[in-house]
Amino acid sequence: MADVRASFANIIVTLAKLSEPDPPLSLSELNAWSNEGFSYSMDHVTSLSLHVISGCLAVLNTPRLDFNKNMQQLLHVFYCYMKSGAAERKQLLNLGVHTCFTRVLLDLGGGLRGGQCSDTSTLHCVIAVLLSSVDLGEMRLTSNGEQPDSPCHLNNLPILCGSLDIETKQMLLSDNYSYIRRLLEDSTAIGHDEVVVFLKYLCWENARASKEVLLEVLYYVSQVHSADIKPYLLLLLHILLIQDTWQRKRIQLVLKGGPDRDTLLDIIARNKTHQQRRSYHCMKCLTNLLSACPLAHEIFFEDSDNKFRWEGAVTWLGIQLEKRPGYHSNSPVNWGNYSNSSYSNDSINEYYIERSNSAILVHKKAESLLPSDSDDVTSNEEDMTSPEVHVQDSPSDVETSRGSSEECDVE
Repeated sequence: MADVRASFANIIVTLAKLSEPDPPLSLSELNAWSNEGFSYSMDHVTSLSLHVISGCLAVLNTPRLDFNKNMQQLLHVFYCYMKSGAAERKQLLNLGVHTCFTRVLLDLGGGLRGGQCSDTSTLHCVIAVLLSSVDLGEMRLTSNGEQPDSPCHLNNLPILCGSLDIETKQMLLSDNYSYIRRLLEDSTAIGHDEVVVFLKYLCWENARASKEVLLEVLYYVSQVHSADIKPYLLLLLHILLIQDTWQRKRIQLVLKGGPDRDTLLDIIARNKTHQQRRSYHCMKCLTNLLSACPLAHEIFFEDSDNKFRWEGAVTWLGIQLEKRPGYHSNSPVNWGNYSNSSYSNDSINEYYIERSNSAILVHKKAESLLPSDSDDVTSNEEDMTSPEVHVQDSPSDVETSRGSSEECDVE
């Protein structure tokens, strides 16, 4: 029966899309549709396409809907219709579908309750794509307190709405981005490209949103099961690689931390014994960040303590890989680079690290990121010859070097 319902959902999407260019018509039987408790009203002449989508939206709000059987198929209608093109997304924005779905997920009424949805990732994807089609320029400020000169380049969707409606904006910004926290609770939702693109689009030149997203992601990185940590670290990497005036602040927040805020190095050190897989994934994320972003590499090794902690983490990873099956130190055969391709630290649900090809490459890459000894000798010689070495830092410089948690929130 699920296949039959899915087929009907595709028929509805096809009917709505093909009837969109048709001339407007008034269907009195649809305007007065009250059979079986499904009702909605339209006081103007409109196209059949709009009647069909409005009818589906009305079905979502009925208390008689069988959530276990029909919920996913109805959401599939909106998802497929949204992916059809810009005209369809414009129609969904005009109907306020993004506002309705946001209200559902925040349990603010409107018939359907978010807690009754077994899988909310489709709801999040629809909201993410629709909000990515709205101009969020009024929420953006550069680090100089000015409006950005150029539009956001991270969004490949056309802007279909000039500004966000008041109700959706209030739900999005209230309680320190309560909807964003609700979104990040769903590990399956943040694995979708649509959600990642939306969060990047939201955080670009937006200090407040960036701070809330990063703090929530770091919390889940330290708390969720190691099998569910990968999408959070991928999202963290995407956010930190956003190039705008706030990039340095984001990187400092994650790499230097602050009072009661763990850094990725703190998470690695705390989970070496009983949650090795978590430490490995954090090392992999940090290695990719330092390799891809010279600014992150500069900020990370500004603190001399980070070098020793990173060296200890690299040594620990090497020791763990040597302990895994396939490595025999007394064997005449060189097993040092042996790895079983069937092992994976992403798919196996265990606490300990497997000696996979990826883990070996991560270890080599992490080891290559360590500053060479020649750099240290050069810096020491410069310190001995420089007359300004012993100048005491000002309190503001000390706060900066410690990665102050003051994120310059933009109200």
